[in-house]
Amino acid sequence: MQVIPASIASFLISCTMLLALRPFAEVVGLVDRPGGRKTHHGDVPVVGGLAMFAGLLVAAVGGDGLGHGGMSVLVVSVFMVVLGALDDRFNLPPRVRLFAHLSAAVALVYSSGYVVNGLGDLMGRGEIGLGMLALPFTVLSIVALINAFNMLDGLDGLAGSAGLVALGGIVTVSSLSGSTGTLLIAGSMLGAVIAFLMFNLPTRLNRSMRTFMGDAGSTLLGFLLAGLSLTLVQPTTIGLSPMIVLWMMPIPIFELFTSTARRIARGISPTEADSGHFHHLLVAAGLSVRAICTLYFLMSVASCVFGIWAYQNKVPELVLLVVFCLAFGSWLLLVHSAHRFVAALPRWFQRVDTASGH
Repeated sequence: MQVIPASIASFLISCTMLLALRPFAEVVGLVDRPGGRKTHHGDVPVVGGLAMFAGLLVAAVGGDGLGHGGMSVLVVSVFMVVLGALDDRFNLPPRVRLFAHLSAAVALVYSSGYVVNGLGDLMGRGEIGLGMLALPFTVLSIVALINAFNMLDGLDGLAGSAGLVALGGIVTVSSLSGSTGTLLIAGSMLGAVIAFLMFNLPTRLNRSMRTFMGDAGSTLLGFLLAGLSLTLVQPTTIGLSPMIVLWMMPIPIFELFTSTARRIARGISPTEADSGHFHHLLVAAGLSVRAICTLYFLMSVASCVFGIWAYQNKVPELVLLVVFCLAFGSWLLLVHSAHRFVAALPRWFQRVDTASGH
């Protein structure tokens, strides 16, 4: 399969770039320093996003079968990575970032010609069409997923592992359905993310080489997953149910909804950073970064596997919606009882090292 050499090539290129860019990070100011909400130790290069994109671009463009939709996703991704790198360097105002995200989403929709025309048979009475709302819904969904991964990128390994699982789900679904363009891009990005996680997972083995993906990486990851999902839900590709997409990446979506509601309730902008994310609460409750990363990864895998099983077995979308809402309700209960949740975990799963947040 073409996806295997593409993934290997992307992995090798990304690893090379992660090492090559480290000496230049300090020179150009792409370094994250501890202080304030940032609790990591020492200065950490923020070049993960640039390295991942290099691997993705070379591997995907070098393959065959990208298709019109795949090429649109890659072209607009260039803009997203540049924007993210500028944000990492100059800390762009939230309004500028939001405008840029909206512009990128509109560019993707118009260049690909893809929109989400319906939500599926969520009520058991037939397809719920969006009609005139299809375009704004699609644009807002893309922007939402971009920001969801940005919000999740608060501790080592979280955004990368969630993206890894979602990409694995897209690779699996694309393989089952024969969608070559999405398979090539998802497989290439999968290799790049694996390479990045070797430099970002909270382990002692990589502590001296620790690297962050930065906004360039989280923006790229969220945008790519949004673009690939948008391609897969088209009737002209495989007509994947939007509900399956939610099951392949639940934690970023849960985090987006809870963080947005929390910030609005506090009277602050939804784009303003804070320390109220579930992973921050788990750290405050005494759980180690390594344990949180493991917990999030296992939850993501379980959800994605269920989503793929549901896709293969044609589980009704109404059932998927109800179970997803129950899962979200469980998430909210965990958020509001973080200390009791941590106390109920086995002792060996609790704090084993110091936190490393960013």
